[in-house]
Amino acid sequence: MTQTATLSLKALLQPRASVFENNKSETTLDINDLIEGSINPHTFFEENVITDGMQNLLRQGFRRLAGQSSNSVFFLRQSMGGGKTHNLITLGLLAAHPLVRPQVITDPLMEGVLRDVKNVEVVAFNGRGNPAHGLWGVIAEQLGNKGAFANFYAPPDAPGQEDWEALLRGRTALILIDELPPYLDAVESRVIGDSNLARLTARALTNLMAALQRPGCERVALVLTDLAGAAYNRSSTYLQDVLSDLTKETQRLALEIEPVQQNSNEVYDILRKRLFETVPETAAVRQLQGQYAHEIDQARKMGLTPSDGQQASVALLDTYPFHPSLRDLYARFRDNSGLQQTRGLIRLMRAVTAHLWESGLADQRTTIGFQDIDLNDDRIRGEVLNINDKLKNALSHDVADQGRAVAEQNEPADLSRRAATLLLSSSLAHVVDGVVGLSPQLVADYLAQPGLDLAPLRAVLNELAHKSWYLHRDGDQYYFTSTRNINAEIEASIQATSEDKALDIVREQLRMLFNPLPDGAYKELLIFPALDQIEPKQGHVLLVLSRPHAGGLNPKLKELFDASTLRNRMMFLTGEESNYRLLLDRAKALRATQAALGKLRRSEKPNPDMILELEEREQATMMHFLTAAQEAFTHLHFPEQAGLNSLDFTGKFAERNPASRGAQQVQEILEARKKFVKILDASEGRKFEARVFGNAKRMTWNELLARAANTTGWPWHPAGALEQLRRDKIDRDEWRQDGQEIERGPFPKEPTSVTVRHDVLDASADRYRLTVVPKHGTQVHYAEGPTVDATSPVMTDSSMEVTGQTFSFLAVDPTHDPATNKGHPTGEPFTWQAPTFLKGAWDSDAVIIEASPDVEVRVTFDGSAPEKGQVYKPGQPITPPPGTHVVQAVATRGGVSSAPITLKRNVTGPEPMTPARWTRSHKTTATAESIKFMDRLDKHGAKAAGVKVVVDGKDGQYGTANFSESTAFTADALRELTEYVRKLVGPETNLNLDVREVQFERGQHLSDWVAENGDKLSMSEVKQ
Repeated sequence: MTQTATLSLKALLQPRASVFENNKSETTLDINDLIEGSINPHTFFEENVITDGMQNLLRQGFRRLAGQSSNSVFFLRQSMGGGKTHNLITLGLLAAHPLVRPQVITDPLMEGVLRDVKNVEVVAFNGRGNPAHGLWGVIAEQLGNKGAFANFYAPPDAPGQEDWEALLRGRTALILIDELPPYLDAVESRVIGDSNLARLTARALTNLMAALQRPGCERVALVLTDLAGAAYNRSSTYLQDVLSDLTKETQRLALEIEPVQQNSNEVYDILRKRLFETVPETAAVRQLQGQYAHEIDQARKMGLTPSDGQQASVALLDTYPFHPSLRDLYARFRDNSGLQQTRGLIRLMRAVTAHLWESGLADQRTTIGFQDIDLNDDRIRGEVLNINDKLKNALSHDVADQGRAVAEQNEPADLSRRAATLLLSSSLAHVVDGVVGLSPQLVADYLAQPGLDLAPLRAVLNELAHKSWYLHRDGDQYYFTSTRNINAEIEASIQATSEDKALDIVREQLRMLFNPLPDGAYKELLIFPALDQIEPKQGHVLLVLSRPHAGGLNPKLKELFDASTLRNRMMFLTGEESNYRLLLDRAKALRATQAALGKLRRSEKPNPDMILELEEREQATMMHFLTAAQEAFTHLHFPEQAGLNSLDFTGKFAERNPASRGAQQVQEILEARKKFVKILDASEGRKFEARVFGNAKRMTWNELLARAANTTGWPWHPAGALEQLRRDKIDRDEWRQDGQEIERGPFPKEPTSVTVRHDVLDASADRYRLTVVPKHGTQVHYAEGPTVDATSPVMTDSSMEVTGQTFSFLAVDPTHDPATNKGHPTGEPFTWQAPTFLKGAWDSDAVIIEASPDVEVRVTFDGSAPEKGQVYKPGQPITPPPGTHVVQAVATRGGVSSAPITLKRNVTGPEPMTPARWTRSHKTTATAESIKFMDRLDKHGAKAAGVKVVVDGKDGQYGTANFSESTAFTADALRELTEYVRKLVGPETNLNLDVREVQFERGQHLSDWVAENGDKLSMSEVKQ
């Protein structure tokens, strides 16, 4: 036999036989039994404890009966069931049975008092009855002198003080009045003259109390009880009025006595004597206390409680066989409305004790406490619900329901059930500002006992908090209420979530997990698509997350793959069908938790502790979902040389930052199989070229892409990689493209060529700066006119200033040797022709035309096309016909025409809604000016065209960037360009800008710019 077994309840204690009587009631005795003589005093005192309050009542009561005390009225004040009636019976039995008195009243100082008290007339009034002649009739009749009050029966009237004196003079009598408030409440409706029977009773009682102060009544004692907190508040007010009047008249002669000190060890004494015939010696209890101290110390080592085992367990010496926590938990609910205090606790502990012995648990348990009660026992369950029936739903759903409650389904079940039962017991208070709940530290203190492993306690409390519907938390206090908690709200939300909605949630979360990576193995993702939604593209790979299917990949997906001409552009991830249901359930729980958290955050007064708790719960729920996703998707099917291959997919989603974790793991599998090659470098490019072309020299680009998309043995590359390869091969002259045709090298050497750009210096004089850029040649020959050859002069710089209409250039590669195919052959010369310049403006009533030299200018005045207009000489004023508002002109030279110009008369600004080009040059000479110019571009939504960027640095360092008018920069693009050039040049730079043209989406924006900066706008500079 183990040490715990030798100290078990059954080994050390013997319950009374009455404990096992199911019909035994603590309410069976009342003072009517006393008057009727049906109470055996020996049996009564064998099962009852004489409390300090009762000792005081006996001492004061018998001193009064001996004529040795002026205290004639005793008032027992305590909540219902707190021992008041019990005290009346105790005093009445001892008054009626002189031989029993010495066995109960053992105080030596009381020996003389008891000798002076001979026979006592015991009178009792029970307010639950309905006597014919009222309270005074009952007292007179029990004293054997009913006729003394004959004048007060019909009609009823209250005896006066003298009448009471006459009845009681010379008697030794004990008058016991119990349950007076319900009697007053019942007889108030009996109207008598201008009063009622309740008022008459109150007056009669006042007169009785006054009479007891008179000579001749020194041996008469009156004991009354009150029902404080019961449902008879108005009647209690009557009684208080009576006592108040009596107090004023007799200088507080009524002595208040509390029958049972609820905060003392008297509660344990009462329970011990009422429930057990034998209790163990102190040595056994001390041994048991040592075991409890050890268990509490172990709990402290595990960080469950800061309590010292010796200090926390020493109370067991006074409370055994009851756990020290019983008094604390009982004190919380003893003031509940309608609760019979001591009587109710005795009734509950009687049921608990009976169950422990009848179930065999007394062999295993060492103490009796609220943590040991079995709420599945109907008798115990009923007693607990009598204490607070509002927790019925909490009890059934969360604590005990024949194995179906939350606490009963958690592991370890015994610890979970005891913890939940303890928390429910701590939450039974149903009074204003009542104390409810326990901290985890107190839970550990109260549960620590031999044979119970507390190591999982934190996890148990966490599970209860996450699954119970009625368990709440305030700070570190756990407590039950009748109100559903966030768990119930979440569960209701889960139940209300449809399958379709759950599927949407799964899709949303899987999209986050498998969101394609930048430059990753796949670019497109489909989650649970219908077959007709699967449409792979030639240019990138598609990943299909298929609903788990019995037997692996859905056969219809295999058929789709086999029939496709894009078989190398799709793969499938799927798993076992049995795990699909769990995935949906976890998705519902995740969304319900997130919705509850969002609702709490949006509330008017969000609880930070609750938010933190829900955030932790959301993380845990997310981990559960990710785990379910891992188990649901276990096989990756992708194309290889032999066809569709399958590999195990062991997802590791339940890690931190799960975004795209699935995509990363898919890519890692493909990279390990060399199915995905992320870097398409020169070596991979050569491999690809060999696979694509084989022995062929030419192939269309679409054919190349089609082969790559359908040949399952070919590796994958990031989307756009093939296009980048094409550009790179062409740039390296390893491939050449003619329309859709791609031809691979080696190729004959490309001839030399030149590109010429010009900057206008003076268009009207044909002065330009030409910038010549050779291709495949390092030597450039030039000549004015249409002819140039290798004997012409060689340019010594990349640019030159010229005045004239036609210049020709020829690029030469000096290293060219046809015999060895070295260098590039000389190509065709390039002839540059000056553009035909034309510009005009109204000057009062005339039009002034400026143009290039040697041009023919044609002008119209009626809005018709100028190509067939009259010929005018540039530079001379033209006087249009009267009434002319629009003049159009065009210039032609050597077969090259200028762009037509339109000159409108009396136009002071641009058309507000029409795009406008401002051809005025804008130059800045300092960084601050340049930045302000770019800010103006940004403000007015304009673009800068024909931009030249000049950056000057330290020690002669500089950098330039030039762009044609066809390249326009937004403000952000120009800022990015200038920052890049400045970084290249180095620190401490000066930024200059030269902008040939500013472009506006609307003419109004140009007008705003001009107005803001105070510029004078010439419409000759505006093109619309």
